[in-house]
Amino acid sequence: MSKLRKVKVYAHRGASGACPENTMAAFRKAVELGVDGVETDVQLTRDGIPVLIHDEVLARTTGA
Repeated sequence: MSKLRKVKVYAHRGASGACPENTMAAFRKAVELGVDGVETDVQLTRDGIPVLIHDEVLARTTGA
């Protein structure tokens, strides 16, 4: 009989259903909910500054 491995749960963009995605609030909420870890997205601005955002454009998250 094989050993069962515990499934690890990672919150992509934090608890984005409860808080704005890729924010400290979303990461803290995910930890509060008991996830094993969080995973975020990093995009570079045109001038090379890293920012935490899933999309390459701002339209979906900001309406811009």
